[in-house]
Amino acid sequence: MQGSNVDVGHKLEAAATRLGFEIETVAVDRLRLLLGLWHRFGRAFNLSGATDEAGLLGHVLEGLQVVALARRIGCDSAQRWLDVGSGAGFPGLVIAACLEVQVTLVEPRERRASFLDLAVNQIGRSDCRVVRGHVDGSAWRPIKAGEALVAGSFDWASARAVFAPEVWVELGKQWVKPGGVVVAHVKAESGAFAGEVARVDGERWSIRGVRGG
Repeated sequence: MQGSNVDVGHKLEAAATRLGFEIETVAVDRLRLLLGLWHRFGRAFNLSGATDEAGLLGHVLEGLQVVALARRIGCDSAQRWLDVGSGAGFPGLVIAACLEVQVTLVEPRERRASFLDLAVNQIGRSDCRVVRGHVDGSAWRPIKAGEALVAGSFDWASARAVFAPEVWVELGKQWVKPGGVVVAHVKAESGAFAGEVARVDGERWSIRGVRGG
């Protein structure tokens, strides 16, 4: 297991380097911990089709693309990030592991929300929120009373495999502040993932995906 952890750490560091940033030791440690949680609880919580190390690592590497984009644009601990349809935590938990931004994870399903709660506490990010409900345009439909979300109050918004990218960019704009950033996930023709980012003012950035290995 120790040898596997070292190998995973090297893969994460290499992927970050290819994406143009140096990943901090604390982030690598958090991601290792998350990989263990995904492997341990994946089937019990019906988290993801990927349950082996290679498949899970592929999802993490995709999340690192979002981290790279956020670092390039500028993201800090004073900012707030909304991740809609968080599911197993891709990319929301990867963002929470690598960036000190305040992340709100939106997940309607009880078992997955319970896993997300467990995960953010295990990686020492109790400042992150997990809320159950649905984003419907600019409206918030909570499953649990008292869990409020306000449109236009976030600096960043992301959603993976929930909406078509062009639909999400338009919807996400309603949830970020003026000048905020909406992150959409686009499948590149090569099979690798490409992350596309659109600011509310229309300026865009993109970065190509990296494969595991």
